[in-house]
Amino acid sequence: MWSRLVVVKKFTMIKPARQLLKYYNRALQFIVFALVAFEVVVYGVPLTERTTRCYIPNNKENGTCLEASRCPPYIRLKSLSDVTLDTSLEYLTSVHCENETNVSEPLVCCPVDSNKDYEQQPLERKQKKQKRRISVLETESGIVSGECGKQVTNRIYGGEIAELDEYPWMVLLVYNSNDFGCSGALINDLHVLTAAHCVQGTVYREKGGIKNVRLGEFNVRTDPDCIEEQNYLNCGDSALNVAVDKIWVHPEYDEYSANKFNDIAVIRMKKRVPFTHFIMPICLPHPYLDNPLREGQMFSVSGWGRTDLFHKYFPNIRSPIKLKIKIPFVPSPTCKDFFQRHGITLGPKQICAGGEAAKDTCAGDSGGPLMYFDRKHSRWFAYGIVSYGFNECGLANHPAVYTNVEHYMEWINKTTQIPL
Repeated sequence: MWSRLVVVKKFTMIKPARQLLKYYNRALQFIVFALVAFEVVVYGVPLTERTTRCYIPNNKENGTCLEASRCPPYIRLKSLSDVTLDTSLEYLTSVHCENETNVSEPLVCCPVDSNKDYEQQPLERKQKKQKRRISVLETESGIVSGECGKQVTNRIYGGEIAELDEYPWMVLLVYNSNDFGCSGALINDLHVLTAAHCVQGTVYREKGGIKNVRLGEFNVRTDPDCIEEQNYLNCGDSALNVAVDKIWVHPEYDEYSANKFNDIAVIRMKKRVPFTHFIMPICLPHPYLDNPLREGQMFSVSGWGRTDLFHKYFPNIRSPIKLKIKIPFVPSPTCKDFFQRHGITLGPKQICAGGEAAKDTCAGDSGGPLMYFDRKHSRWFAYGIVSYGFNECGLANHPAVYTNVEHYMEWINKTTQIPL
């Protein structure tokens, strides 16, 4: 009898609690549904997207990683005209978020309150941390061997400004006029691959020829180059200037032709260069590798070309720092039809990429590589060389033309007399 009474009392006490819990769960489900259905907005950004917290220099509160086009403070900082160029560059670099290589749009650390601007001036000076110089990597066996196409950097940022040691094969051509007009790609410790029009033609002669090639460069205005990190200034080695020994222009290149067929050249430096965090060669195409030249495939381009990042300060200015973008491959039939309407013939050894609004290579990127990251081998390959495009960069449906490196491998090997 006693045990029965206890059970009855226990039941009568628990039943209301269970009913209350049932109503609570239903209410909670309704709230969650409302959040998902109506995407409750906090400070102008959907709550469901504000998931990745990040550090903003000189700001009291952390931010959230968002696409650059969806961060009003970042957009305002890019278009600001009452701050110095160097200050803006430094701060734009510091607010990039880390992300995967397949993310097409840059991610930036955006303030939670998008109505507030970055507290960018001045950046706090911190202790410099020098990147250590690495020794030459051991040669590996297989289809792809040696040091080519490797990046020592342990992270990839999605911003339009490259990392200090990102794309360490990028080379600046320095002319006797002390002008930077073209880029190139280091393909081993002695040779640089570039476009023929960068080392032959009227403009080349007006500049007085090439003075030297510059490797390991990031910002042409500073030495050494440094980027603000959360706890220190990350600084690189000084850029390396090397004199030119000899230049080979493809024998079938015609500097007077608008079609720019065979727009390829090789530069031999006067001395071999050591490989470091900031100086490494890029791989060249191999016949046994899968060909990535197909519709929809994304490629990367880097360089010091014209960019809208600086048009608010100076018109048509070349970037003082190394930039990067991702652009899609454009099938040859589509590209041929497009350029034919403009009176230009696309040859079988030329390829196209780009054509997205505000994303394209510009003057100053000429000679630089069209790069593809092979995930199977974890290497970067140069499948193209920037040849030409339209004077106004970044026009929608206006791709740029690249020399197809794969078709010139025999000439490159014969010219350099070094197995690549």
